Amino acid sequence: MSVVACCESYLLIGCHEGLILVNPSTRIYRVLPLVYVPSYSDYVRYGMCHCLDDEFNNDFKIVTIFRYDKGHYDNVDIVREVVVFSLSTNSWKTVECKRNGRTWIDDPVLVQNHLLVMILYDGSHYGRKMRIGCFDIKAERWSNDVLLPDILLCEIETNPTQKFLDDYYHLGVLDGRLRFSCYDMNKSTYNIWVMKDYGVKESWVELMTIPRQDVSHPIAYRKGSSHELLCIPKYSGKYLWYNIREKQFIETVIDGDGFDTSDFSFAYICKQSLLNFPGGLPIPSLSKEQEVDHDDDYEEDEEENDEYLLSSCKF
Repeated sequence: MSVVACCESYLLIGCHEGLILVNPSTRIYRVLPLVYVPSYSDYVRYGMCHCLDDEFNNDFKIVTIFRYDKGHYDNVDIVREVVVFSLSTNSWKTVECKRNGRTWIDDPVLVQNHLLVMILYDGSHYGRKMRIGCFDIKAERWSNDVLLPDILLCEIETNPTQKFLDDYYHLGVLDGRLRFSCYDMNKSTYNIWVMKDYGVKESWVELMTIPRQDVSHPIAYRKGSSHELLCIPKYSGKYLWYNIREKQFIETVIDGDGFDTSDFSFAYICKQSLLNFPGGLPIPSLSKEQEVDHDDDYEEDEEENDEYLLSSCKF
């Protein structure tokens, strides 16, 4: 069982039985109908959004994107398939199934109901190029790519290897805004960029620059502070506070019953919400002894992280 996507106040959990939508604040869950994903797919990713507009009647939509080879021997096509689930209809539907030559680099992230993923594709004269692909979950279609800053485009249009891209480029969300992390080979530093206005290329700002040995992905600000960030090093399960002004990392410990921050741990940030989705069921209560321990841990965690719930899942 593992977390495969998150959206504001909700988590999407994958298990052998299928997918489970969870509100960790109210401990309400709903099991979703199974979606067929070929076992031979070499890429499977999930994303979801909560549509609060009157037009969508408080609907949840979940996107499954997977890729697989189709054909035999020399006639093999790479096929990308996109399937969308609507909670209002309680059903899945395929919105795309076509040949696609793009290479997917990272897990999708959600910003303003748009699912964003870093993609690598073949250019006509400059080798391989990297862009941010955008899937509009409400409209259920691909829209215009999100442009990276010009200086970064110059650096990544030098035909880098796939391993290099996996190691040094990363998409994320920070305080509701799109965040892009990249390694500068010339300066041997790791740069963190944030897009202040979604979709506006000129709104990219460089948030901070850190040494390569301290490479981390920021996921949240400390309460009442605009210069202290909770970060996760890419290849470690440890959590760090980073002070932008002093340029220092301080390791922090997150305790909890059964909480394991191994090298294969990932964190998801959820804002607390009492708004539940229709058809949800309460998660079975723990024993009285476990409930006491859980309450103590929750109060300590709430004091540290304010309105955020930090969920970690071991893979």
